[in-house]
Order: sequence, then structure tokens, then C-alpha cells
Amino acid sequence: MNRQAFKLITFDITGTLLKYRSSPAVEYSNILNKYGLEVRLSTLENLINKNWTFMTKAHPNFGLYTGLKWENYWRLYAQNVFSKAFQLENITDNVPLTDIIDDLMMTYSTGETFKVQNGAIELLEYLNNEQIPLGVLTNYDPRINSMIKNLGLSHYFKFILSSYEVRSEKPDIKIFRKAESYIEKGLNREQFLHIGDSYLLDFKGAKNAGWSACLVHIDKNIIEQYPSLSGCIFDDFTVLKNFLVSCNSKKMYSEQ
Repeated sequence: MNRQAFKLITFDITGTLLKYRSSPAVEYSNILNKYGLEVRLSTLENLINKNWTFMTKAHPNFGLYTGLKWENYWRLYAQNVFSKAFQLENITDNVPLTDIIDDLMMTYSTGETFKVQNGAIELLEYLNNEQIPLGVLTNYDPRINSMIKNLGLSHYFKFILSSYEVRSEKPDIKIFRKAESYIEKGLNREQFLHIGDSYLLDFKGAKNAGWSACLVHIDKNIIEQYPSLSGCIFDDFTVLKNFLVSCNSKKMYSEQ
């Protein structure tokens, strides 16, 4: 990735700025434990993964295009997981499934299931001090706004765009074009940087939109599969911050 002074920087959220406090299987298990129910973690993990594959194909973008809508999408998602888990674990007692799902929905709405990645705050503080416009581009439902606020991060961002609200999921370039509407026109798109953790969704999506892109928190061995990632993967936000500092130092030197 070329060293240059960026005019806009956007972040993916899950896996990039935030990481799970614990796995979804553990979160599901914790909710069940509150109701005196116990399901093996391996069972929950398997069902959660299978259901994710099914639901994303059957109801893309959290049910937006099929009329299910995001709230019902997640309720159906949880119902599928819990109902099958109870069947596999021979739990036949009268189970308050609606209450369990309500509890799970609340847990995932507050942001408590996530924690901020190490070095993220320092990077955001630095970029804010440099007065670089920051944004969020995430394949998520509208709850991401309250989650980011509850985690104390919302004041860093000029905009937060969820795929559900924009009606466009990464790697579709529409969500990147929407981000461009928040800054002055006529800038070189290569001066827009998107930071994520997925080659297909984040890196390729941004590149197809004409942006610069980089990935964090992923295995560098992926370069063997995708050579275009060479020089565009950073171990963590501390390393990335050092790179961006050098970009701005180059800008200051060129202006002298």
C-alpha cells in the first residue's frame, strides 16, 4: 500500500475494531443457563454456523430483501438454533423460548458481547487529532449504532453506515459510494482508505470502488492465496498507526 496522506478512513466493525467478548456459542449458552438449561457448546457452535450459512442465503442482508426485516431475522435465527438444540439434547420440558430469545436479543443490542480491539482507541485518537474524517462501513443491522455508542466510540466517527440501512452489503461498491457523500467532492479515491479483516468483503470491495485498503488481525499466509495483499496486512492497530503516522509525516515534509 502506498504511503500517502489519506482524506477519509473507514473501518469495518466486527473482527476489525471490535472482537467478540466470547464466542456466540458461549453467549447462547450463558442465556440458557439463566433459565436452568444446559446444551453442549459443541452442539450450539455447530448449529450457529450451519444456521448462519442457511439464513444469509435465504434472507440476505438480515432479511431486508425478503421482507423479513432484521428483528425477525435474528428471532428466527435464534429460534432455529435453540429449537434444534433442544431436540438434539432431548430437552422436552416446557421451555420459555420467547423469553430466552428476548434476552438474547437484548444482550446483542447493547454492545456488551463485544470489546474494543487493543490499540484501537489510540489509533482513533490519533486520526481524530489529525482531523481525518472517519467512518464505519459494516455488514450489520441498525443496532450497530447503539452498540458503538454504548462502547464509547461514536464520537470518533463522522458517519456509521450499516448494510441494512444503506441497502448495500460489502463488497458492493454502493456502500463505498455512500461513504463518499459525507466528504468534499473531487478528491482522488485512492486517498480513501478502508480497514477491515476480510479479503472479499473489505479489501476487494474497497479496491473495486477505487479506494485504498488494508487488513488487520488476519494470518499473513493469506498472501499466498491473494498476492495483491502484499504490503497491505498489519498485525495490529499499533503497527497500522505507525504506518499512518509515517504517511502524515511524508505529507508534512512535502509541504515544507
